[in-house]
Amino acid sequence: MIPLAASAAVLLVLHLLTPWWWWVAVVPFVYGLVFAKNDERAFWEGFLAGAVVWGGAAAFFFLTSGGLIAGRMAGMFRLGKGWLMLALTALLGGLVAGLASFAGRSLRK
Repeated sequence: MIPLAASAAVLLVLHLLTPWWWWVAVVPFVYGLVFAKNDERAFWEGFLAGAVVWGGAAAFFFLTSGGLIAGRMAGMFRLGKGWLMLALTALLGGLVAGLASFAGRSLRK
């Protein structure tokens, strides 16, 4: 649990300090390469870290902008509601991070 929290913390700090989105794949990949115990845990722990960080960032922007950006993006994707865009963002971030963590674990094997 401590490596997972550390992975999420590093991911959050890098997202705040740098303009690059791909940290959501790099940090979980390294986590899977170094710390993951098995394939299933590698995926789910990476998924959780990515979903929490990207979902949290999306929720922050949703709340500070009054849902304006999320509402417009939801309209473009024909989702209807802005909060559905938040869920889609968290799911996408989680999938990218989970698959990257799984890839790191697979490379170690």
